[in-house]
Amino acid sequence: MTLYPDFLANGYQVIEQLNQNLQGGRVTYKAIDIATKTSVIIKQFRFATTNDWNSYKAIEREIEVLQGLNHPGIPKYLNRFDPGDGLCLVQEYKDAQPLSTSRTFTPEEIKSIAVQILEILVYLQEARIPAIFHQDIKPENVLVDNNNKAYLIDFGLARIGTNTMALSSMMGGTMGFMPPEQIRNLKPTQASDLYSLGATLICLITQTDSINIGNLVDFDSNKFNFQEKVTKFSNRFIQWLEKMVEPNPTNRYPNAKKALEALNPLDVIRVPKVTFYGGNLNFIANTIGEKITKEIEFFNEVPDTRLEGKWSVKPHPSDPPHTPNNHDWIQFSPQKIKGNRGICQITVDTSQLQANQYFKREIVFISNAEWEVYALDLTVKTAIPQFNIRFPPYLSIFSTTLMIAVISGLLVKGGIWLTTKLNIEQWRINLENLIYSQYNYLILLLLFFIGLGVFVERKLEKQGIIIKILIALFCPLPGFGFGMILAMLWRVFDNLIIKPFVKNFSKKDYKKWVITLFLIPVIAVGILLGISTVIGLTPWVIKALIASSTPLVGMLLYSPFELITVKDKYRKLESKNLIES
Repeated sequence: MTLYPDFLANGYQVIEQLNQNLQGGRVTYKAIDIATKTSVIIKQFRFATTNDWNSYKAIEREIEVLQGLNHPGIPKYLNRFDPGDGLCLVQEYKDAQPLSTSRTFTPEEIKSIAVQILEILVYLQEARIPAIFHQDIKPENVLVDNNNKAYLIDFGLARIGTNTMALSSMMGGTMGFMPPEQIRNLKPTQASDLYSLGATLICLITQTDSINIGNLVDFDSNKFNFQEKVTKFSNRFIQWLEKMVEPNPTNRYPNAKKALEALNPLDVIRVPKVTFYGGNLNFIANTIGEKITKEIEFFNEVPDTRLEGKWSVKPHPSDPPHTPNNHDWIQFSPQKIKGNRGICQITVDTSQLQANQYFKREIVFISNAEWEVYALDLTVKTAIPQFNIRFPPYLSIFSTTLMIAVISGLLVKGGIWLTTKLNIEQWRINLENLIYSQYNYLILLLLFFIGLGVFVERKLEKQGIIIKILIALFCPLPGFGFGMILAMLWRVFDNLIIKPFVKNFSKKDYKKWVITLFLIPVIAVGILLGISTVIGLTPWVIKALIASSTPLVGMLLYSPFELITVKDKYRKLESKNLIES
């Protein structure tokens, strides 16, 4: 046994009750037209149960209005009948739900709904003569289907033209959605329904129930206050809505056509739009293990919005597993961005990458901007293995040692020759007698003249060598000439051996103390080799050679062994841990 009314005699079979207004005595059913097998909506008004004459006039007015309407956004009037317990209005069925049901719409879908309702109002205001005023636009009277197609229903309070009606027949609107002129029972204007549509859209974008719309009104100014609740929407769209719900009808758009023209070009979404500058993300390493940092500047072009986003590296099959917040060899500073302008540093650590290879990765910026995901290519060219091991100038060391050996050998040989030609023993005896005699001050005087000869030679640095030799030979001061000859020999030794040796080391950025460490054993080994060529390898010469050459050999072999060690470590690291391209 069904609880639904029996309308079979009238050609309809009720299959579902959609809603019921007990106070108004109105029940809405979904039914099947038996003749056409199509779904219809039946509104039954049971006046006998309410004794409400205004409700009877409302349905009569709705029927009158609907009979003259033909618009795809308004369910068509099909029929009327009276089964005996209340007048019934039959309309085409739309498989859609009212905006008052709990649903979520995107900003663009909300704009589409607004455009469609405005197009219906343009039809009512301009295609109909006289114009029709709906007077009860609210979320419950706007249907939207799954394809975002909008429909306007319930014309029970509609007016045809602007004739004044009694207040008793007027107060059937919904508070919060009625414009002030409707509350005062003034003549409606083409801006009146705009107020109701604006209030409906405000409920939609703020997700406010119809019964709570008063919470959005500032009663001091009688204006809606909703801007802080709709940060996703553009300022221009918010300003458009504010004009729709101006309390003074002269401050609203004059009609639906003007409101539609103002809405169509608007972007309803207010989101940042990010632009990147300096995005040349080609990293080229000059040395093994180099860390390279590049900067990329970002800028949000949309005022009154705040850019928020985060950098990450798209997974790559050659990279070890990593989280979005932590990548092995690509780092961002800062990784999270909050602000409309700034600089982000991107650092690539090539110490974890195989040498002499080309790497390409995709970095991603996920944000609240117009494009949620920005993908940028990052390329890295790692350096060719060049192990910066500094080698001493081997040729200079060898040539210097050889020259010192030749010079020392000649000096030793010359010394032996002098020993044989001159009576050195007698010279020694005479010197001892002088030292132990009362005239030993002559020794000090002789040393003074030798030093004076060295000093004069230094002062005559720019003079020719012939002049210096003549002065040394003909100066009557004892030992003076010997001092000058010693100074000239040292200058020759310094220019031919010491300075070139130091210069060759300085070219490789060796410090002075390191050069000295090399120079001392080189001189010692050179002298000993020169002596050994004259007197042979005597035991003391061999011992001295070993003592002086051991540190020199160690210093010469240090760099090659260091290179071998570094190469071995790199090969082991490359074979186990380094990332391939």
